[in-house]
Amino acid sequence: MTTDAASIRSALENLPDLPTPVSDWLVETGLDATDDPAVWVWAVIERENVDRETLTQLKDMVRHRVRCMTDGQWAYVLIRGAWESQPAS
Repeated sequence: MTTDAASIRSALENLPDLPTPVSDWLVETGLDATDDPAVWVWAVIERENVDRETLTQLKDMVRHRVRCMTDGQWAYVLIRGAWESQPAS
């Protein structure tokens, strides 16, 4: 089963009860270093001081959703702060 990045992004946007607010999802699909199909997800979060447990919970939720949608493909989940992409003043 092949699922495109747009479908995965849409599903992530509708995840209920996220442990921290996510302002944007960036999703790419392709082959990883072992030539296995994989998904890369960048979760852009709003809060700066999020504890490790909360981030782990968010990553686990994303991986679970991706596995369910793609028949088990691995999701590489990266966290990025919204403040990291804002221009310096």
